[in-house]
Formats: sequence, C-alpha cells, structure tokens
Amino acid sequence: MIKRIGIEFIEGCGILGADLSIKSLQDMLVFDEILSIDPSLQKDEDPLYLSAVSDFCQIIKSTIKRIISEGHFPLVFGGDHALAIGSVSGSLTKETGVLWIDAHGDCNTELSSISRRIHGMPLATLQGHGHRRLTEINDVVLKSNHILQIGTHLLDQQEAIQMKEWGVRSIMMDEIRTLGLEWMIQEVKQFMDKYPKIHISFDCDSVDPSDAPGVNTPCKNGFTQEEILSILNAITFESVASMDIVEYNPLTDNGKTKAMILTIDALVHHKKGLI
Repeated sequence: MIKRIGIEFIEGCGILGADLSIKSLQDMLVFDEILSIDPSLQKDEDPLYLSAVSDFCQIIKSTIKRIISEGHFPLVFGGDHALAIGSVSGSLTKETGVLWIDAHGDCNTELSSISRRIHGMPLATLQGHGHRRLTEINDVVLKSNHILQIGTHLLDQQEAIQMKEWGVRSIMMDEIRTLGLEWMIQEVKQFMDKYPKIHISFDCDSVDPSDAPGVNTPCKNGFTQEEILSILNAITFESVASMDIVEYNPLTDNGKTKAMILTIDALVHHKKGLI
C-alpha cells in the first residue's frame, strides 16, 4: 500500500511558504502521516538551522524505515529538499540506486555552499560529505555511482568540481536538449535496471517556472510538465521502493504546480497498481 507522508519543512531553505505545501494539498490528498518540526529546535546556526534539520531528518528517517518495514511504499511530499536526507536514509540499502530529478546538483557542503542553506546539501550528505551532524544520520553511505541526476542546469562552481571528483553522473539539461528526451529516458532505464531498489527524488524546480511556478527556487529552461510525465510514464515502477515530491511552494503558485503534483500522485498510484 502507498502511504502518503506530508512533511512541513522550511528550515532547510528558509523561504516563506516552503512549509505550507501540505496544507495546500490536503484539500485534494489524504495524508497517512504528517510530520512537523518542533519549533523549539529552530535555532539559527551555520549551516543555517543545522540542529533543527539534523534532528528532524532523524525523525523522517525513522518514519520511512518503519513504513517500509510494514510493507508499504512511502510517497513523501514537502517541503524543502533537505528532507531527503531523512527520506533517502530511511529507504537506503547497499543495493539502492537514487534517481535525482532536479535543476540543482544538491551536492554542496557547508564549506562550498554560498547560501549556507541545507536544502542545497542533501545529496552530498547522503554520500558522506559535509557536516558530521548531517552525515551521521544515514546508516548506509550512498555510493556516488549509485546516483543518476537528470535535468541539472544550475551548479555552483565548487559544487561542480566536487561532483566530478566524487563520480556523480549528471545528465545536464543542455545535453538532454541536444540528444533528446528519448535518449535520456533510455539512459534512465539502463540506470534503473542495475539496482533491485530505486528511490526517486523529484524536485518541482526541475520543471520550468512557466509550467510550475510554485517552487522555492524557480529555474528557467527546465523540463516541461509534459516531459516530466513522459519520463515517469516511460519507466517501470516495479523496483521503485520510495519517492519524494519536494520544493512545492503554494505562495508562488498559480495552480499549475499543484495540478502537476496531483497528476504525479495519480500516476504513481497507477504505476504501482495500487489505485
């Protein structure tokens, strides 16, 4: 059974509205569990809200591990992308591959980040790079060659260097535009075939703001909604064990982003055969 988990989370990005995504979706979706951060944890640190994010991601991890152990599929909604430190850690095994759909690399550490905000660090953290308070969350370190990023087109200079050093494969947006969406879909399928379990982390900002304006950090020249749905329709969900849909911000939305999320929710239910 699919379990919808709503995570009200702003501390990883500090952008107004990031924690309102679940309230916005509740008129259309029923959530099995909703997690909210304890306000007493909200202390400003460097990286920003380090303790709050670390402690909350531990709670997220434990929740996801429990849901999977009960035989369910966690479909996580949020909330800024820092929550993936917890959600991926909760589903990660040595055999897991991670498909990361995002305009950003999310491979900064507290030493390379310009913004100091942890929502730009989750993928680095999962690979064991960064502040100890974050890297100690995951029991299993995600191998860099178990990651495929698609749709990336905004990287900080040092972040790009780190990704190359670590061996993270990223299919950049300009590469997709040159070689075509169908080529990229075949690359995704080949990647997914390597692993018995897959976690998909979908950041709404991978979609162009003309099609999905309701995000925390809009990035021009992204996917269209039609392209995202084509990608998700084309891949088999048999090996997909968990998924995130993150960075939805209703304060900047005109209805398009919410509609996309609802469509993806229905698609995942259909692909898992659990409607």
